[in-house]
Amino acid sequence: MSHASRRAHVFLYLAILGAAALPRAAAAAIMQPLDGRGNFHAYVDVVNRWRADDRLDVVTLVSVANGDLTTRDEDGVQVARLRVEVTITAPDGRTVTRTRNVRSQAMGKGDAGSQSLRQVCGVLLADVPFRSGRIACTVYDVNRKRTGLLNQVRSVEASSEAVGDWYAEASPRAVTGLALDDPLYLLQAPLAAWNPESAADPSESGGLLGDFIHPSRVYGIEQDHLQMAVPVWPPAGGVTRPEDLAGLRLQVLSADGIYAMTDSIAFDARGRAALEAGRPAYLFYELDVNRLPAGSYQLSLAPLGGQGRGVLSGFAVVWELGALSREQDLVTGEGFTVFEGADRERFLHASPTDRQIMLDDFWRSVNPDPTSPVNAVQVEFQYRIAYVQQFLRGFGPQGARDARGEVFLLLGAPDEVEREPVPLNFKDQDDARIKVYDRFTPDRPGSTAKGASEQGSQGINPYDTIGGIPLVSPVSRSAERDRNEAVYKASHDYGYELWKYDNGGEPLFVNRFANKGMGQRFLFIDTDGTGNYKLESSNIVNGEE
Repeated sequence: MSHASRRAHVFLYLAILGAAALPRAAAAAIMQPLDGRGNFHAYVDVVNRWRADDRLDVVTLVSVANGDLTTRDEDGVQVARLRVEVTITAPDGRTVTRTRNVRSQAMGKGDAGSQSLRQVCGVLLADVPFRSGRIACTVYDVNRKRTGLLNQVRSVEASSEAVGDWYAEASPRAVTGLALDDPLYLLQAPLAAWNPESAADPSESGGLLGDFIHPSRVYGIEQDHLQMAVPVWPPAGGVTRPEDLAGLRLQVLSADGIYAMTDSIAFDARGRAALEAGRPAYLFYELDVNRLPAGSYQLSLAPLGGQGRGVLSGFAVVWELGALSREQDLVTGEGFTVFEGADRERFLHASPTDRQIMLDDFWRSVNPDPTSPVNAVQVEFQYRIAYVQQFLRGFGPQGARDARGEVFLLLGAPDEVEREPVPLNFKDQDDARIKVYDRFTPDRPGSTAKGASEQGSQGINPYDTIGGIPLVSPVSRSAERDRNEAVYKASHDYGYELWKYDNGGEPLFVNRFANKGMGQRFLFIDTDGTGNYKLESSNIVNGEE
């Protein structure tokens, strides 16, 4: 970033008089907003708000797309109604809880169905007496009941739930040096025209600052300027070391580590006076994200004085409309994988909200412990998706993009993988085809172990044993059928992977590969030589001998 663009940033400092302080995020405990999952998606951010050295309020911020909510006509306009329930539970069992009912502003039908316009609200838990625990936030769509006869009879409302660890420091101040609180992210706030002396605390009902809170922390196509507000607390008694007033260091680092930006921020006269007097100062900061590539970012702030407490947070930048639907693509791919037949067709033709309802009901039906708030089966499936995303060519709206990924999702990791990225012998694939149907077929590594013709050139018969190791099953009809179909294909000498499941794998739910006995075999061929593996042979798909 150029020197000129650094100067273009907007820095405003607010000296907080008395004991009042604006909110901070949860002490780096929540790097990114929590994902609320269930019948619809919600972003949930947690902000710790120090009122005094020993008084802590916690604000839970919620953001839901209009299109995921059910609106009703009220006096000619569309209105959504939410109920937000937040509970923090301490390790010793103590709880703090609060429920808030929210009525949206009046909307037209077009805005009511929008996926880019969102409802944002907050729930304030005052004077939380402990400093760590678990936070649970459930957002209910009051206008919509969940599907199912029993849910309809009981009037169970559609909901989205987020659960995570919560933590706050023992005090907003550090023993020495400055202490920075996590930033409160803003959207389209008029920072240049903001009067720091009259800035209001964010609250459930809005306020000057609260009207611009941005729980999702997504910038770019929606807003090309990242904005945030950061409290800076001096040690008790005020700042006495001149180096503590040197300013702050900011770093923005992309998730892949390729892009990095650093900046230093100097305190102005207002901020220095507040810190020297022992009062917290408030920093408003604006960053032009037009220079940032799309992706996730880590943001860190630290005192240049070398002592005190820094802060770590995160945000995202999106430049394409399609990227905003990435979450929905994952939902679609999840349903495409777990449903089959008529259920899959019904899922694919359902609305985004109804798709999530179907998934919610499905995961509830396979939960091994319905009394537990954590569905172990669903969590394991998400881990498998993450593995497929990273190592098996990805996951999209039609599930795994590679045949190996689909098998991995449905059966888990294989007991053994026979991998030949570049086969040494043209018979290697033929041997693998035999092993699909006969698990006791011996390995014939290398080239000469497979045998050759008397003239010295390799023959086309995979069962030729001249000078080689004979096969146990030289009369596998299924293997011969597969070999005859593949022998003249260009991919006949391409790479392959043979996945072996000796004990039936670990299916998380009933699927087309599960409960087929033991000894499942899957042969994947790199059909175009680029690592794009297709399922070519399987004793489950093609049938046993």
